Amino acid sequence: MNAEQKAKIAANRRIALERLKKRGILNESQQNSIEKRIEPIPKPKVVPETIYVPNVTHTVIPMQTHQIDSTQIDRNSQSNRDATVPSPSKPNRIRPSIHEKDYIEYNFATMKNLNGGYINPQDKIYQEDDPDYYGDNGHNEKKLKTIQDWKNEQKERRMMYENMPPPEHASVAIRCIECKINIEMDPVLDDVFKLKVCKTCAKEHPEKYALLTKTECKEDYFLTDPELNDLELFHRLEKPNPHSGTFARMQLFVRCEIENYAYKKWGGEEGLDNEWKRREEGKLKRKEKKYNDKIKEMRLKTRAQEYTTKLRDKKYGKTHVHNFTDPIPNGKDEDGFTLLKRRCIECGLETEEVSL
Repeated sequence: MNAEQKAKIAANRRIALERLKKRGILNESQQNSIEKRIEPIPKPKVVPETIYVPNVTHTVIPMQTHQIDSTQIDRNSQSNRDATVPSPSKPNRIRPSIHEKDYIEYNFATMKNLNGGYINPQDKIYQEDDPDYYGDNGHNEKKLKTIQDWKNEQKERRMMYENMPPPEHASVAIRCIECKINIEMDPVLDDVFKLKVCKTCAKEHPEKYALLTKTECKEDYFLTDPELNDLELFHRLEKPNPHSGTFARMQLFVRCEIENYAYKKWGGEEGLDNEWKRREEGKLKRKEKKYNDKIKEMRLKTRAQEYTTKLRDKKYGKTHVHNFTDPIPNGKDEDGFTLLKRRCIECGLETEEVSL
């Protein structure tokens, strides 16, 4: 590919880029990446014109200079390829028009053997005596951690999780509101529910600090969905649903907040008990009413059947019931089994049976 063909390709790319800019399809990062791939327009070079004198050996006389376009030089030397004439401004290589990462997702030629993940050479800290030591450990992506480094990381993570640095002295630290001794609070109750309670007291007092599901709050304390969904009334802890990952997330509430709101709503513990009794009585009444309705419906069906039977007997007479005599032997059939004969005393209907 000569310079003229390259110039045409670059011009076509610029035209296409301008069209995409007018249509507003590309953002700034895409425009910059495409502009880097487009080769700039080559500037005209100043080449001195020389005259060769045959009588003088290897003598070159420079004459006046003028500007010559690079395309004219390539036209005069079409027999030479671009790769054979290195350019001082560009590296001696062909620029790829297609990026490798656009078509190759995993390049197996650049993959390294990590020994199954158990022995990673990048995790090793090289010493000066090792043959692979290059003077420093800057080429290593990872380094082995010491026990002290691991302890420091755990301490930093704990500080970030608790959202506050440890106190300077134990005398000024915030203590548990139950035991008044411990200064290490339960992280869930402290961060989510804003309760300064230690883990020991939270386990010893489940009647206050136990976590309740949304269903338990509605069934035990008679709270509604709008009240439980109000973020200003209750703090909540959301977790994945244990029944299925596709179900709605499970919401947990602390018992003391739910009880305080329920007592205000129903008028204390007695009011909550009275509400429970009222609802239980209502359940019994509804159950009894449903049972009585079923009995009434069954009686109506029974009366309707009796009335239908009376009408049928009045129109067609009562249904005849056969009164057969005792079986009488009536010979044998083709297979050798004994045949028994019966006869109705009232209507004279005869039947024949096989005795096995």
